[in-house]
Amino acid sequence: MALRLFYRDAFAQLEDERTLTYRYDGQLGWFPIPNSTKRFTGFRTISINHNSRGFRDHEPVKSDKPGVIFLGDSLVWGFDVESEERFTDKIQAKHPGWDVHNFGISGYGTDQEYLVLQRYFDDYKPHVMFLLICGDNDNEDNAWNFRGGYYKPYYRVENGGLKLKGVPVPKSEKVFFAEHKLLCRPYLVRLFVRVCCRWLDPRPVRSQDPPTGALILDMRAYVVKKGAFFAIGLQHSNVELERFLQKFNIPFVDLTTTNAAHCYPTYGNHWTPEGHSFVANRIDEFLEKR
Repeated sequence: MALRLFYRDAFAQLEDERTLTYRYDGQLGWFPIPNSTKRFTGFRTISINHNSRGFRDHEPVKSDKPGVIFLGDSLVWGFDVESEERFTDKIQAKHPGWDVHNFGISGYGTDQEYLVLQRYFDDYKPHVMFLLICGDNDNEDNAWNFRGGYYKPYYRVENGGLKLKGVPVPKSEKVFFAEHKLLCRPYLVRLFVRVCCRWLDPRPVRSQDPPTGALILDMRAYVVKKGAFFAIGLQHSNVELERFLQKFNIPFVDLTTTNAAHCYPTYGNHWTPEGHSFVANRIDEFLEKR
């Protein structure tokens, strides 16, 4: 009774898009449940459908059309918008001769996105690999082994190269709660689980020098070696990152918008349907020139 009265917020089992439609993944931390369907409410209520591979995308089929894969976090996945309202679907509608795929996973950093790319690239064999960098949090995501209550894989630069660490990914308190909802209804069980996790789980660690630049270079090298074109979209203009991309001749497009109608005011300021239309037009112009 005391836990329920005085510590309700501390032990609340909050549901987000990860607990509702994702499951634990030993390499990636979390990944969507294949063929899952849910209704989810953030700023607005949307329908979520994941295909047999686990992506919020159409079912992959063999095709001779040039493939274009968009990789990113919740901006690409489509937080607060229906599937057909996303920029990827708008680009596909404008170019029926292309085979556009959405590899967005909510909450991912560039490190997890790189692992997804390596896992699925050969299955899709795209002509274009387009990485969208979220200026709000990607660099911070790449610094940590723990984000949003979940453990994740991470990279460190060692001996002049990237070294993958934290795999297999430990299961956090949130993962246990999500996998055992009925068991964890009593607050005493939640307290016991929290004590065990605090005692047994590794401590969250943060790198003072996030390997974002090294991740981009490795990703570019991987894609180019496979014979595909690599490009980047920037959610916000970033002088330091733009200089880095120019230095290494990595094509990029600035997707900055100052129109208030293009972003929702809460839940991470994700793009509205109008914002996705703006982004689709900018990316389309960028790709057609190349």
